[in-house]
Amino acid sequence: MFRRKLTALDYHNPSGFNCKDETEFRNFIVWLEDQKIRHYKIEDRGNLRNIHSSDWPKFFEKLKNTRT
Repeated sequence: MFRRKLTALDYHNPSGFNCKDETEFRNFIVWLEDQKIRHYKIEDRGNLRNIHSSDWPKFFEKLKNTRT
């Protein structure tokens, strides 16, 4: 479903992406911020990079809200 869009973004594994895998989804968001969005300075992305943190959803929401 997402393969064509991920390919257009030059994602490294568009055919193997599983949006239902929470870890893979979080890694994708980090990749998207690092490679395409670049809203935050590199040093300010630490909380987003900590994909196993229980606070990760809070930082993801913050990222989403800055993009609207």
